[in-house]
Amino acid sequence: MDLAQTIGQRIKSIRKARQMTLKQLSETTGLSPGFLSQFERGMTNIAIDSLNRIANALSVPLESLLKIASQDKGIDVIRSYERDSTLISPHVIQFMLNSQPERFAFLPRAFKLLPLPQKQKIELYSHEGQEFIYVLEGAVTVYLEDQSTILYPGDSLHIDSTKPHNWANLSSMPALILTVNSPNPFLFLDDLRQDVDEGQ
Repeated sequence: MDLAQTIGQRIKSIRKARQMTLKQLSETTGLSPGFLSQFERGMTNIAIDSLNRIANALSVPLESLLKIASQDKGIDVIRSYERDSTLISPHVIQFMLNSQPERFAFLPRAFKLLPLPQKQKIELYSHEGQEFIYVLEGAVTVYLEDQSTILYPGDSLHIDSTKPHNWANLSSMPALILTVNSPNPFLFLDDLRQDVDEGQ
């Protein structure tokens, strides 16, 4: 993938994170929707002044689109607007905090927890390894076997993941937590893919 394609994909990701349409970006930058669409798909090049207009419209520094300095230093930075997000349940949104999670021994993620309906049953689960939880915003109830505790911003907890556990937002406001899992479950997925490829 060349630099223009990479920048185009980055712009599309930021635009969608901003919930901005191509038409809205066109009106702000003066560039046609057709041209913007082609550039996002890597089908055309762009002048630096036009790229600067896009950066201003998206409220991001021009260098964050180019990432030249980061690439030269070999630093893989994930900007807040670039994070992959997944709705893993009606009340939990997962944010990946690195671009290649299968490369590392531990897995850091952020979760936005929406308030649960009253009287919803909390199912506990267990898995191999350990889990670290740090609350960034809101109040989060953590369940561990037959016990529970409420964590507030700045609170943290380190648990043995082989014990039945879970966490939930029982408050009336959204919460945000950082979790770190070790070992990284993506490593096992990678091993499984390799076994399948080798016919094992």
